[in-house]
Amino acid sequence: MKKLILILILFAFACGGDDDNNNDSSSFSLVGTWAGTVTDSEDNSEGQVELMFNSDFTGAINIDFGQNQGVFADTFTWTSDDSQININYSDPNNGSEVFYYSFVNQNTVEISGDGDSESTTLTRQ
Repeated sequence: MKKLILILILFAFACGGDDDNNNDSSSFSLVGTWAGTVTDSEDNSEGQVELMFNSDFTGAINIDFGQNQGVFADTFTWTSDDSQININYSDPNNGSEVFYYSFVNQNTVEISGDGDSESTTLTRQ
């Protein structure tokens, strides 16, 4: 009987310890390729976006708005904290941008631009 109680106690500790950390968004990483649909605020056109964040703090963006508006593509360097991404584009004409983000889970992130009231949901590829 003592063995059974000991096994049950060990099992309870083994199973209960990790549950609190599974949804800790601070352990999620932006590094990887993310994709989704974005809307251009100027004309409400939709485009397919792909963002790649590399572990060396470089990255690339590719937004395809289709035949009417074409493709926006550039490389960048980036930094981030728990809620903000700072992007500096390689092409000086594109400048820099600040995005705010929050993880839904490790494979889904919501991103909005500085001052945007709407967010875009991106999924890890």
